[in-house]
Amino acid sequence: TTHTMMCFGSTMQQQGHSRQGNKTKTKSKQERTVDDLFNILQLKKKRRERRSPAKRRAPPTPEALPICVSEDMFLTAAMDNKLSLVEKFLSGGGDPNVTDHFQRSALHKASFRGHTEVMKRLLEAGADPEKKDKLEATAVHWACRGGDLTALQLLIHQGATFTSRDKLHSTPLHVAVRTGHIECAEHLIHCGADVNDGDTPMHDAVRINRFKMIKLLMMYGASLNTKNSDGKTPMETLYSWQNGAKSLLCNEDKPNE
Repeated sequence: TTHTMMCFGSTMQQQGHSRQGNKTKTKSKQERTVDDLFNILQLKKKRRERRSPAKRRAPPTPEALPICVSEDMFLTAAMDNKLSLVEKFLSGGGDPNVTDHFQRSALHKASFRGHTEVMKRLLEAGADPEKKDKLEATAVHWACRGGDLTALQLLIHQGATFTSRDKLHSTPLHVAVRTGHIECAEHLIHCGADVNDGDTPMHDAVRINRFKMIKLLMMYGASLNTKNSDGKTPMETLYSWQNGAKSLLCNEDKPNE
């Protein structure tokens, strides 16, 4: 009897293992079936994509031009790089040197934004690169303010002066230093701009803490001992500004009496 029970138990255990193994095999088979089905669907999708004609992007619709381009539209177009509008204005006999209420020309605006194709067309049409706005800034000043080296190079290549001063007695080099456009500053120096002229660019660089500009100017021989119109060197100017700021802050900190 004991032997019979042991055999029965062994048989049941074997059947249990067999059923568990069958379940595992079934589960594994189901997983493989799902994976295979997914792969088949992906393959069919790729085949459909290959067969279907590639979607072509529609060519951009050309901008409808107005019948007449006004001076205001022309000036705005120069700033917004809309060459077709600029071309229509000029080909209709428009004056390339018209200005806005600040006496800024289309060339000033395009130079500031770095729109070189517009600039080329304006210069071809007779735009004056020496024309000054209300603050007596030229297109070269504006190119340095915008920081586009290509625009600056184009103007100088066309013979524009890079030493003229605006109402603040600033040359284009001063403007490039103040605005931090180091490539423009270096190009002006290569072209012959004087780093030690008057209220020097070094005064500006030191005053507003343009570290890279200070290094650049010193590399090209800028002096820390040159005095400006107030008789101060760049370092004295810095101390003067710092003392003024300290005085202002100290007065603010004093309690109201």
